[in-house]
Amino acid sequence: MMHITRKHEISTAHRIYEHSGKCERLHGHNYTILLTLSAQKLDHLGMILDFGEVKRLLFGALDEAWDHRTLLYDIDPLVEQLTVLKEDESLVAIPFNPTAENMAAYLGTTFFPKILEEYDIDKDVFVSSVTVFETEKSYATWEK
Repeated sequence: MMHITRKHEISTAHRIYEHSGKCERLHGHNYTILLTLSAQKLDHLGMILDFGEVKRLLFGALDEAWDHRTLLYDIDPLVEQLTVLKEDESLVAIPFNPTAENMAAYLGTTFFPKILEEYDIDKDVFVSSVTVFETEKSYATWEK
């Protein structure tokens, strides 16, 4: 088994709906995302997937979806209160509370695999882990 990892940064605002501490307030992070792709065999060039393609396809889609946007749980009442952000697509209502843990799991099980499928990337290539750093010292990792 071979693995490659690419690092990427996005800036996103969020809040944790129904949290009893300060994270219930709207705030932002400069997230660092580590994406690991794996495969049993390398392609004819000796790669799993070109790092430039990882950046362009996978992280390009992530930038379009989440970078410089506000992520809120779709049942959070703040979603309806921030209609101005919804109109210019700055607000993204997601089907989970935007914790680092949930974000890592969603990216690993749904978001990145869908992009691999859309671009017809070799079926042997799969997402094996995603780490979401909320800060330099705090992060969550999803692993297949």
